[in-house]
Amino acid sequence: MKFTTAFGGIVAGLAFSAAPVLAQSVTLTLGHAVFESHPLHDAAARFADAVDKRSNGDMKIDIFPARQMGDVKELMEGVQLGTVDMTVNSSSALATLDPAVDAFQLPYVMETYEDFARMAVSPEAQAIMDNLGSHGMIGLGLYEGGQRHFLTTGDAVATMEDFGGLKTRVAPTELFLDIWKATGVNPTPMAYGEVYSGLETGTIDAVEINLTSIQSEGLFDAAKNVTLMGHYFWPGMLLINKAVFDGMTEDQQAILREAAAEVVEPQVMAVKAYDEELKVKLAEEGVSLTEASEALKADLREAWKPVLKKYSDRDPLIADFVEAATSGD
Repeated sequence: MKFTTAFGGIVAGLAFSAAPVLAQSVTLTLGHAVFESHPLHDAAARFADAVDKRSNGDMKIDIFPARQMGDVKELMEGVQLGTVDMTVNSSSALATLDPAVDAFQLPYVMETYEDFARMAVSPEAQAIMDNLGSHGMIGLGLYEGGQRHFLTTGDAVATMEDFGGLKTRVAPTELFLDIWKATGVNPTPMAYGEVYSGLETGTIDAVEINLTSIQSEGLFDAAKNVTLMGHYFWPGMLLINKAVFDGMTEDQQAILREAAAEVVEPQVMAVKAYDEELKVKLAEEGVSLTEASEALKADLREAWKPVLKKYSDRDPLIADFVEAATSGD
């Protein structure tokens, strides 16, 4: 079975060992909230294709994109209750259930797509995902929606002083409020769907966001300056209802886990390549993209040290993840 990826191609076949003979066929529903052009749909499609191949066609994943089965919150609740078998959902939405998930979006803990691909399959990441079992879900994999940058209606940000007082849209969670207060901006929680009008009307001056969203939402019409900071990623977690997973055979469980891990690196690297394409496309739309200086990044790391300490002290799983991710620095 083939699935069209987020980037217009067909998911490439991967080399797998001989598939086990399963006792019975299984079809699972997977709903997500993004459009088919989004990297997290690409993650779902790659996973479904890998499961199909590993099971020799005996396990199928039926994907329902673009909120067909509910929005982010509804899908997460659906997987908990078992009304939806699976989802690929923003990890930030899970932090209200399990604060350890905040580890995945602490600033400059993972700085490159290669860092993310390595840590997504690490024992420390799996320990955090396994923690969701107490909430009726199993975390099978961690994928990527796009590294975050800083979009402004005014001049690009070059120094810490430039952040001062900027009304900046942030996702409404404690973590993001802590991160952005530390820079000196005026963090402004706002629904994602209101960002365009907020920039256009001056309700906000800036937004921290990924290039994919700047392109897909047409934000370049309202704001023209991007500082390429790469401060953290926007992960999506592959979740399955715990009762559904526990009711499967060991072979079926293994197929899901192995398929989830197998597609992490190609999916993450595809997002990296897509980012480079988007830089060209956005420049053609009149957007100015400026690389953050090493001096600015050093100042940001210093400003964010208390945030990393606060969250590492809060949960040993976060501390373990931060240590593993930064031990090579």
